[in-house]
Amino acid sequence: MTDFYERFWICWVEYTDGGRHYKHFNLENATMEAERLARLPDVQGRTVYVFEYVGKCTVEQTPVKWEMPSII
Repeated sequence: MTDFYERFWICWVEYTDGGRHYKHFNLENATMEAERLARLPDVQGRTVYVFEYVGKCTVEQTPVKWEMPSII
């Protein structure tokens, strides 16, 4: 596993399902997008967050183990 990761930011509008997220590879572009979103008529008055990617995880697929009681 490497310690290197490519930094990116995403914008999220409070009280929404998140919609489509775009990776912004510099903070300036992310803040400009947050301002653009905040000015949209259906977003005005809501908080727009800028989140920075700090890590990720994955789950390795594991086999399912079955245990069946004896039927006697």
